[in-house]
Amino acid sequence: MALLLLMLFFAVTGITLNHPNWFSQTDQEPKREQVPIPAYLLPVDTQDAQWRLATGHWLKSEWAMDMATADIDEDEISLVSKGPGTYRSLTLDLLDGQAYVETLDYGVVAVVNDLHKGRNTGIAWAWILDLSAILIILFSLTGAYLLLPQTKRLKKSLLYMVLVSGSCGLVYVYFVP
Repeated sequence: MALLLLMLFFAVTGITLNHPNWFSQTDQEPKREQVPIPAYLLPVDTQDAQWRLATGHWLKSEWAMDMATADIDEDEISLVSKGPGTYRSLTLDLLDGQAYVETLDYGVVAVVNDLHKGRNTGIAWAWILDLSAILIILFSLTGAYLLLPQTKRLKKSLLYMVLVSGSCGLVYVYFVP
């Protein structure tokens, strides 16, 4: 029971990953915003450490974006932030004093698919995935170990294991390009 919800999560997201066209939202338009750069950040001096610190605080508070990942040019600063099921692009136009933000939310299915794959989820989620995998392996092996003294069930279980695994192997050999 400890891994029931995790196993269901990976089973359901396995289906959503295998059939993306069943769950895709193809009509999505990004949300676009144009926001003036605050007056306290003008005039712009990208070389000034204090200006970079203040801009970093503004970016973090407004859009949860990190100035450390920014691509800084003479007349613009670009940042990209990706999360599970989300994408955000921000461009600070230093010449006209505007911030252009484009946000795309791919939906709940994309979030759970990214969680399944560990894409754009960070180190904490990677640890959860690794721990889940270790526990699933451990529970599977202990389940097989508990069958060893039950010879009648063991023989039948081994037969099923060979049949299912062999069938999967044959499908791979003959039908997978």
